[in-house]
Amino acid sequence: MKIDPILTAHPVTGAVRHITTDLLGATYLAPRMPAFDLTVALQQGPSPWRDSFTAAPAETAMAIERGIVALARATKTLSPEAIEMRDLPDGRARRHLSALGDIWRQMGDALPDDLGVLAHVLRSEAAQAIEPLPVLDPTACAFSDPAEVALIERLVAHHGSAPPEARAAWQSSRVSPHANATGAMGHLQANLTSNSAPVDPDSSIAVFGLRDPIEEAAFAAARTRQLLDSRVISSPQEVGLLIPDDAIYLEQLAQSFDALGLPLAGLPVEPASRDHVGELLTAALAILRGPAPRTALASLFTSPLAPWSADQGALLARETMENGRSRSAKSLKGISAELGDTLRPVATTARMMARLQAIAATLPDLEAKRDFRSRVALIGTSQNDEAPDWTSALRKAAARPNASSGSGRFVEGVSLFTESALPWRPVRQLIVLGMAGRAWPRPAPVNPLFTDSEIAQIKKHTGLTMRTRADLLNRRLELFRRQLCAASDGATLLVPARDAAGKSLAPATALALIGRALKAAKSENLVTDLRAMHPAAWPVAHRLTARLPGGGAPEVPDTGILRIGTDLLRIRREDDGRGRPQSPSRLETLIVSPLAWVLEELGAKDRTWAPECLDVLVLGSIVHEVLEILFPKAAPIPDMAKIEAGADAALDTAIGIHAPFLSATDWAAERASLTREVRRVALSWARFLTENGAEILDNEFQLAGDQRGLRIAGRADTLLRLADGRIVIVDHKRSASKGRRDRMEKGWDLQVALYGAMMERPEVDTELTRLVTAGVSPVTAYHLTNDGTILTGPAGAGIPGAQAVVSDIAEHALDHLDQTIAAVGAGDIVLNRSGDAKRIRKDRGITPYSLENNSFLAAFTLSDLAEEPDDDE
Repeated sequence: MKIDPILTAHPVTGAVRHITTDLLGATYLAPRMPAFDLTVALQQGPSPWRDSFTAAPAETAMAIERGIVALARATKTLSPEAIEMRDLPDGRARRHLSALGDIWRQMGDALPDDLGVLAHVLRSEAAQAIEPLPVLDPTACAFSDPAEVALIERLVAHHGSAPPEARAAWQSSRVSPHANATGAMGHLQANLTSNSAPVDPDSSIAVFGLRDPIEEAAFAAARTRQLLDSRVISSPQEVGLLIPDDAIYLEQLAQSFDALGLPLAGLPVEPASRDHVGELLTAALAILRGPAPRTALASLFTSPLAPWSADQGALLARETMENGRSRSAKSLKGISAELGDTLRPVATTARMMARLQAIAATLPDLEAKRDFRSRVALIGTSQNDEAPDWTSALRKAAARPNASSGSGRFVEGVSLFTESALPWRPVRQLIVLGMAGRAWPRPAPVNPLFTDSEIAQIKKHTGLTMRTRADLLNRRLELFRRQLCAASDGATLLVPARDAAGKSLAPATALALIGRALKAAKSENLVTDLRAMHPAAWPVAHRLTARLPGGGAPEVPDTGILRIGTDLLRIRREDDGRGRPQSPSRLETLIVSPLAWVLEELGAKDRTWAPECLDVLVLGSIVHEVLEILFPKAAPIPDMAKIEAGADAALDTAIGIHAPFLSATDWAAERASLTREVRRVALSWARFLTENGAEILDNEFQLAGDQRGLRIAGRADTLLRLADGRIVIVDHKRSASKGRRDRMEKGWDLQVALYGAMMERPEVDTELTRLVTAGVSPVTAYHLTNDGTILTGPAGAGIPGAQAVVSDIAEHALDHLDQTIAAVGAGDIVLNRSGDAKRIRKDRGITPYSLENNSFLAAFTLSDLAEEPDDDE
């Protein structure tokens, strides 16, 4: 693609304009082109990409569209008739080119990417133009594609070239494509991409390393102020800023330059904005398609177009992300309740369209309502009368962020230039930001249809000139060289170490070329890292915020104990003032980390959104549900045939309850694996029950009691009566037996001990507690589903198929829990030390999940008083 834009100079006023497709369409009265939709074309007839389209229709259609655009631009007629493959050898290149041409012909006059307007102009006569468009500069460009060359030739034939005086005036005001600085800067401008002999660096080039784009923006403003104050430049307009195409730079530069009273020319008149209607419509379609993803529901709840307040939407979204559903949604009233009622999956096109119209009716903003309805109507044009075409609907609904528009250019301001365009005026000093990561130049995309060698083969045998990755990279490097030519005196290059999200960045490719041109063996040798310098030596004036003591780490007592002075066991209370019951899992957190437990009680936890995933908790819930369905209480133990016959239906029910997302086709492989697993687990469990003549007395039953005055409550999975009369409480765990046995043998298994406490000191009267009162001593057991092992404490000795741990499995856990309950009841929080996670695994057999990935907890973690030797090393 041509680097210089195609311009026209008005023959009367001399006004210079860009020749855009809008201008061409208006001048040549281009008719409305047919919609370009490859879906039908790719569904009909054979093609090399048929299987790809079946697997990923949207992505394949996008790749084919890019291929047609590249192929059309490789011709001078924008017509598939220009494809002549007589001399192209058989092979992959010929097959793909032939198929691409066939699809292009099938599309008729439809062309993507505004190419339809260009094709209309190339087929028009001069008399069809309603105004003259004399070309300002018809000079050929090495990077022009054949379609651009043909367009310029046609415009010159129709309108001629601009008068010499108009071209001379334009030449005097534009940025020269040639070197105009002296010294090292001039050498770079002339030889950035060549192999000319390097020169020594001098003061015309300065390269500074900074932390991130925020610090870059602040430095650029300070550098501009320093150049003004030292009279290197006489006005702000003599400085230009060259920035990557990244909105973070626009935002930060506007703030930093405004803070120093420096005008910034070239900021967009209308900044980029989100397409809230497209986002809402996309989320609604994902919900109606079903099963509704949590992130889609949460996105809809937080939409600024929704009929509820932002705070209420945030609450609905938070509950949805944490629990899969929102309890607060049940309390919605009026139009908000009407919107909530529509958020259910549909199976027919008619219902989908009706629900979308119902959603539109709930939107308070009239303009958003009209836009939403017009997009719904567009979706309807591609639907049949039966099942919805979700792929087409989602493609038409896709959010299209509103790009920034206009440019607030004025004479007196610091000039703002962007990565993808030539500078709009010359300057004396240029400051280039973002010389790291993917900018300068951005990597060239891979052609999804042809390799570079195939593109060269096609050019040789057909004359069609498509661009290789090397061509694209060379163009981007040449554009950067031309951008450097905007400066007549010198340049300051800024190299961030990280992006705005804190991710480390590698220096830009162009920096290596600069280093080669300036006798730097490594490009890093050119960089002066401000972070490694004392602030007094910085090249600009600065104001530093005082560092927080200890680097911001919280101050904690040397004893490692936070004394809050209040009963922390009553953070969560019932309406009557009593502390709410603690679950066994919460109390396990308490014995691992009292601070993590306090944070959990307060609800202070990471609320980062993430899509549903098939993690350990979800898998465990599904396996539990399947076992409960296949082995109901008071029913005979099913044989192998009944388990095989009922496993699929039981799994479908469990998935619908705990993980609806698994119903989607994308999760077919995981569902198949899970089907095999639940059958294996169910058959193993049936063998144990049959071997022991077990009767299932209950499933998922409640237990409640107290431990040292602390209310505790939980649910046990299964209650059995064995043939020998013993009562067994079973907890199903989706894990292997090794870790659980290790914990039990070391006396740190808390859960079964708490079951015992709830039975001995019950808060509610149940059949089980009555049995205990009558003298029955239930056996507690774990069913480890990954290997089918049944583990019990000493009371389970002799149960066929079970393995009993003969020692006290909860001795240390209960002692430690009692001590910790006393401490937190008195308001004391014992902080963790850095070696606790390793020690807890080793000494207790507990996996300390609460100590993992918790940055707040890590800030309050103390260093070990003495590091213990690592036995594993």
